[in-house]
Amino acid sequence: MNLFKNQTASSIVKIIVAILLGLLVLFVSSMIMQIAAIQTLMQSRFWLGGFINHALMLIISLALILALSKGRISTYGFKITEKFRFKETVIVGFIAGLIITGSALILPINAPPLVQKFSFLQSVIFGWIWASICEEVLTRGLIQGYLSSLSQYGPSLFKLRISLPVFISALLFGFMHLGLLMTGLDGFSVVMIASSAFLLGLVAGHYREKTESIVPAIIIHMLFNISGSITGLIKSLI
Repeated sequence: MNLFKNQTASSIVKIIVAILLGLLVLFVSSMIMQIAAIQTLMQSRFWLGGFINHALMLIISLALILALSKGRISTYGFKITEKFRFKETVIVGFIAGLIITGSALILPINAPPLVQKFSFLQSVIFGWIWASICEEVLTRGLIQGYLSSLSQYGPSLFKLRISLPVFISALLFGFMHLGLLMTGLDGFSVVMIASSAFLLGLVAGHYREKTESIVPAIIIHMLFNISGSITGLIKSLI
């Protein structure tokens, strides 16, 4: 009984620490942006400010991963294993992306005002590639990697068990998107985007855990963002 209590307490502490690590990355990157007066840049050139913001997120996440893993970053998913199936990853990522983002075609979901001003090239460089890499390093790299020892625990959804590392990293990923409220986007759209991000996190996290590599998660994230752009284009033509 004491052993069970100790394991439960240890797991709870680890989850709390993981959440705090995620919040620390977001807080420090935001503070640096404010101190360096880059927030002003974001208001005039959102894509460049966003690029810098995500760069800070990436650097801080990598620094924490290096420290926690003692330099063995492969334990945090920075490797390609034999379990990685490129074709399966692409198919799952694209289909999941279209299904999840497809809700925007029937629901009054608006894109963030500043994102609507992106050129096609900016969408590709920042939205599809850069944001996908940086956000996955934080959520599926740092957070899910730190919690990997708890993968035997987790809730079940439609007879599919979702491990705690996958669930917590997806939850944090969804939470990150609530910051869109600061851009003036309506509440309903923010909640739906955050919910979509959570669902994406579950899919990306599952493949991160299944393959023991962060690469599939990054690919799925990219395809999700591409699907979102396709959905947005279709909606503008309807």
